[in-house]
Amino acid sequence: MQAKISLEEIAEWQINAEQSEVELPLVQRGFVWKPHQVENLWDSLLRGYPIGSFLLSGKSNNKYFLMDGQQRATSIFLGYYNPFDTNKIFKTWSIKEKLPVLWIDIQPDKKPQTSKYLLRLITRSHPWGYKAEKNEERLDISDRREALELFKKNPANNGGYTTFDNTTVFPFDACYPLPLAFFIASEKIEEVIAMSEKYLPDYFRTKRGGFKDKEDFLDKLKSDVLSEKSKAILETVKKTIKEKSLNYDIVDESVLKEENEKDDDPTLFIRINKAGTPLGNDDLIYAIYKAKFPESKQLVEEIGCNFLEPTQVISLASRIANSSLNDNSFTSRMKVIDFQRKLKQEGFIEKLNYQIDENHFKDLFEKAIGILSCKNNSLFEGEIPPVLIKNFIKHSQELFYVLLYWLYKNEIKDIQTELKITAKLFLFSWFGKDNNKFVRDCWKEFLTCDFWEQAINKHLWDRIHFIIPPDLLRHYYLQPEIENSFLDKKENRWGLWEIGTGREIIQYFNKSKSQEFDFKTANDYFWRVIDKVKSTKLLILLAQREHINSTFTDYNQMNEIEDTNVPWDWDHIYPQNWVYWQKVDQIFKDWNNTNGNYRAISLEQNRRRGDKQSPKDISDEKERENSFIQPNDWHYWEQIDERINDKEKTVNYIRAITTRMINIYEKFWYDLKIGDLINNQGI
Repeated sequence: MQAKISLEEIAEWQINAEQSEVELPLVQRGFVWKPHQVENLWDSLLRGYPIGSFLLSGKSNNKYFLMDGQQRATSIFLGYYNPFDTNKIFKTWSIKEKLPVLWIDIQPDKKPQTSKYLLRLITRSHPWGYKAEKNEERLDISDRREALELFKKNPANNGGYTTFDNTTVFPFDACYPLPLAFFIASEKIEEVIAMSEKYLPDYFRTKRGGFKDKEDFLDKLKSDVLSEKSKAILETVKKTIKEKSLNYDIVDESVLKEENEKDDDPTLFIRINKAGTPLGNDDLIYAIYKAKFPESKQLVEEIGCNFLEPTQVISLASRIANSSLNDNSFTSRMKVIDFQRKLKQEGFIEKLNYQIDENHFKDLFEKAIGILSCKNNSLFEGEIPPVLIKNFIKHSQELFYVLLYWLYKNEIKDIQTELKITAKLFLFSWFGKDNNKFVRDCWKEFLTCDFWEQAINKHLWDRIHFIIPPDLLRHYYLQPEIENSFLDKKENRWGLWEIGTGREIIQYFNKSKSQEFDFKTANDYFWRVIDKVKSTKLLILLAQREHINSTFTDYNQMNEIEDTNVPWDWDHIYPQNWVYWQKVDQIFKDWNNTNGNYRAISLEQNRRRGDKQSPKDISDEKERENSFIQPNDWHYWEQIDERINDKEKTVNYIRAITTRMINIYEKFWYDLKIGDLINNQGI
């Protein structure tokens, strides 16, 4: 290798991966940088700023391995990536989906405060890019709607927007953007214009460019002002890729071997990566495992069944193997140093690799995910959306560990048991207090054969919030005194009132725990569970599961439910714009952001709704069905046709939202048969 490496050489590591002498070692993780980090890196490159050096391992079998710098190397490659070039087969190290495309705005009127250039990265989940001025924020709904309408002009873009080809979309929050690769591949501005004319879609238009289509854009591009701006960009880009070179260090293989042989110290790979984007503990454990057992990498990835990252698989599989070797005792999530020591203990690695190689873990994980999905359970209507299962595995990993280990030691009796398993796990996950402590404290109880058959009464309040039958909640909120407490802004309006159904709720608490609670304690139980009922959005997705599963099938293969990339919008039935004004009554602030007023709808649907459309406008019966708007709450919604300013219509607003909120909770309660988990006679 040369004394320094050029940007083109770095890009070639992935453009021509088969011929490259630099590869990514198995110990490396995937590409984790966010779009704004890629944009900021290229802004630094074009300004001549340093971006750090790379670290390579010593040459072995005519190959170097990149030990540090993968995120920067891939970001550099993305600048060279031209999706319109069909003569090249681009194969990246870590990005499995359609590759993001990097654009540069020739003459931006807005850009991040710390940037000189406006770079725009468009991705599968954000084909319109992020905000120009705040490139960490997604576009406003109105801008996404407008961009979507443009992209839909391509006949191929007839599915969900996450399926759109990256050659048919472009950054919307910009003025005059072009793919950075056009400039990198050109020597003269005429070549850039020629590629623009050949490849840009006819419907090409941006938010602030002032042109109506590609033809109009090309006319502006050839004008004196933009032509000079384009030439300046081309000159900067060519100078950068010609003159910019980066330092690298090479670490000898013997050093890596020595570090890996230590029992009491992390590997060199772990140390050097702490300086970049932080690696999680599971990432590091999987990196070590891949380095020692590279032949198992594909098997591990298959175990996840598209629901778990390989890092989670190894973490969970290691715990299962260790528990089975230690009298079924609870195994905490391992730290890196613990895992390294386990690898040297007799029996552990044999157990782990045997279960992986023989597909026992794959069968185990498939069985667990199958139970959680209720896909083949005739006692449950429909299927739990995959996104809810992924969310459960990610955020309630201790509970998933319990399920896996129980299945590892026991056989399922029948579909009734399967449904009880699913019901308890989602109940603990969504209404639990500290599930990590819960699992540790009750590990032996969890492992008993009949745990799933046992009532949960003794865990109420101590380990899970004191769930209340939906019919009691429905009657409680229909009481005039409760409605008036919100209308009159009473201080304890979210708490329990010791009147009518309120007394029945206290009796329910007393009976469930076989003891007498004073009002203060009962009130504490009540408002805490109500907080969960009104704010746990996962309940909405469960209620809307038929719509979620049929409309967002492509998203069900992605990873994060909280991510801003979700292809649905959390739409306010009573518009949020009707609440954002200075003199709005407190009752609207109380209720507007609760489950009863939210529904998950696609961006395609939402573009047809204005930000101020009334609930009454949801007149299509199929749309109401998809949105889980039931006849008993629609009775109130259909009476709201404008911003509410009088008390009589405010009562409709309260009843619409509370009725739907309880409908959503009731769907969870009855479909998963939560009531069967509680002994009506108490503990």
